[in-house]
Amino acid sequence: MERQITGRDLEAGIITNHGNTGDQGAHCSLDKTSQELTLFCKLLSYPVQGTVEIYSTSWLDGVRGVAAFEVYLYHTMFIWTDHLRPAFHSSPDQNHLLQFPMIRTFLASGCTAVSLFFVISGYVLTQRSIRSIRERAPKQVYPAVASSIFRRGFRLYLPVIIVTFCEMITIRFGLCPSFNGLLDFVCIQEANLAAQFMDWLKETTLLFNPFHMYNFSGGVIKYPKYEGVVWTIPIEYYGSLLCFILLFLLAPVAANYLRMGFVAIIAVICMLVGSWHFSCFLAGMFIADYNLGQEGSNTQTTKYSLLWTLLFLVAFYVAGLPYFTYAGAPSMSMPGYETLRWLTPSFLYMDDQARFMWSLSGMSLLFSISQLPRLKTLFDTNFCQYLGKISFSLYLIHHFCIALFGLRMQEALLHLAGVQNHAETLPYWLVCGVWYALFTLLVFALAGQVTRWVDRLSVRFARWLEEKVLAALSLSRR
Repeated sequence: MERQITGRDLEAGIITNHGNTGDQGAHCSLDKTSQELTLFCKLLSYPVQGTVEIYSTSWLDGVRGVAAFEVYLYHTMFIWTDHLRPAFHSSPDQNHLLQFPMIRTFLASGCTAVSLFFVISGYVLTQRSIRSIRERAPKQVYPAVASSIFRRGFRLYLPVIIVTFCEMITIRFGLCPSFNGLLDFVCIQEANLAAQFMDWLKETTLLFNPFHMYNFSGGVIKYPKYEGVVWTIPIEYYGSLLCFILLFLLAPVAANYLRMGFVAIIAVICMLVGSWHFSCFLAGMFIADYNLGQEGSNTQTTKYSLLWTLLFLVAFYVAGLPYFTYAGAPSMSMPGYETLRWLTPSFLYMDDQARFMWSLSGMSLLFSISQLPRLKTLFDTNFCQYLGKISFSLYLIHHFCIALFGLRMQEALLHLAGVQNHAETLPYWLVCGVWYALFTLLVFALAGQVTRWVDRLSVRFARWLEEKVLAALSLSRR
C-alpha cells in the first residue's frame, strides 16, 4: 500500500539508493544482518520479499535503478558485439537482430538512460521545495535549498574520488589495463606510485573544474582520464545548482502556471543552445510541479491512459535511436529512424545531435510513467527497488569491473569453450549468457558493498559536516 510521506528525503537517494539513507524501518538496508536473509540475499544485498516499504515516490527509485541497469547492459554488450551503434540495414552487412528497432532499446539505450538520470534528479531535487511553494510556505524553501547546496558536492564527488583512487592503484600495479579504447581508459601506467598518484590528483582536480569538463553553452563533453563514466558527475552537480538557483528565484511565485511556464521556457532555451543536460534537469523540475498539482485531485484517471501509454511507447522507441556520429553515420541510412534524424535540428551544438532525441525520450519516459499507475507499480517491485538502491554504485563501478576482471573472464570462458572472440555463433552467445550470469552477480555484490561502505557513508558525512558547521556558526553568533 502506498502512503504519502512528505518528509521523505528524496535528494539523498539521487541515482543511488532507496530513499531512506538510514538503516531503519522495514527497508532491507545493506547492513541488515537479520537471520531471515539467505546467503544469496546477503551476498547481493537483495531485500527479502515484503521487507521493502513502499512510498508514493518509490517508483522514482525503481526507474533510476532500471536506467542504471540499462547503462550496465549498454557498456557490457559492447565487448560482445560491434553491431549496436549502426542502425538495422544501414548498410548491407548491418542486419543483426539486436539492431532492430525496439529490440535495440533494451541493449543500446544507455545515452537515453543518462538523460533519464538527469530528469529524475531535477524531479527529486526540487519536489520538496515546490511542495512548500504550492502550500504558500516559501520561507521553508530557503533553508532546505541552502542545506542541499552544502551537501550536494560531498554527496556526489566523495564516491567518485574513492572509486577512481582504487582504479589508480590497480592501474599502477598492473591489475587493470592502463589503456583500452573500448572502455575509454586513457591513462597510462606511470614510473612509480608517487607519479601515478600525482597524475590521478591532477585529473581529479580537473574533474571539479566546470570550465574544463564541458562548455556550459553547449553539450560538448570531455571524458575523465581514469574513469569515462564519471563525466556525468560534474554535469549532475551543476545541473543541481541550476535547480537550486531557480528554486530561490521562484519561491515567491505563488502562481503555479507562471512558475511552470518560466521553467519550461528556460528548459527550451537550454536545449536550443545545446545544453541538453540542463534541459533535462528543468524538465524533471516541471514534471514534479505538474505531479504535485495533481495531488488531491482525480486527474490521473483512465481517461488519458491511452495517450500516456502511447507517449511511453514512442519514447521507448526513440530511446534506441542510434548515434549520429559513429564512423560513416552521416552517409549511411537509418531505417526506422530516418524521420527522427530529419526532425533533429541541425544547428544544435552537441557532441552528438542525437542527444536532442535521447533527451526528449528521457523526459517523455518519466512523464508518462508518472501518469500510469500500473506502470509505476512495476517499478515498486523488489527487483526494481533493489536496482534503485545500488544504482549509483553500479553506475560508478561497472566500467571499472569490466576492465579489472570482465575482459579476463570473457577471454577465459571463450578459451574453455573453444570459441573465437566475436564469432557471434550459437556457442558464442551461450558463452555470453554464462559470462553475464557470473559477471552480473559479482558486480552486483560489489555494488552492494560500495553502496554500504562508500555511498551511504558519503551521505552521512555530508550531513554530519553540515551539523558541525551549523553548530559552529550558532556558537559564533552568541
